[in-house]
Amino acid sequence: MPSPRIRALALILNGDGKVLLVSPYRKGAPDPGRNFQLPGGTAWEDEPAWEAMVREGKRATGLALTPVRLVLTDFTPRDHRTCAPSAIDFVYQTLTIADDTTVRLAHPNSGHVPELAAYKWLTQHELHAHCTTYQAHRIAAALYAARTGTCAELHAGRPAYAHAA
Repeated sequence: MPSPRIRALALILNGDGKVLLVSPYRKGAPDPGRNFQLPGGTAWEDEPAWEAMVREGKRATGLALTPVRLVLTDFTPRDHRTCAPSAIDFVYQTLTIADDTTVRLAHPNSGHVPELAAYKWLTQHELHAHCTTYQAHRIAAALYAARTGTCAELHAGRPAYAHAA
């Protein structure tokens, strides 16, 4: 049985408490205005999740990120419709970014479609207007964990232990 993919995501806040989200470029996306998510990506073999967050976060945004602590894990089961493997996402809070910091989205290699289409700094109240329900719940849980000094454990975007009951 294959192991779940390990994905590492960054919870990047600015001085106003807004969170940095990116919008993947997906041709034919059902609602491109509501596909914003935390920046990050998949860990390489034998790479710790926090190092993957730093590497993937910099590749996606151009920012040199410093992890502060783990704020959320989210287990996503295998999707039998799309054949996507199961995954465990680790979300790390980073040091706060100055409001005047420039975000530079990754540029594609010549002739390739860009991976990211846009970025936004959003408040928690703006999440549902720019994210899928799943992403909005997950980001809100990460923000709550960051504020309260806790770590949220989710299963497919919902509290893990509620799923077990």
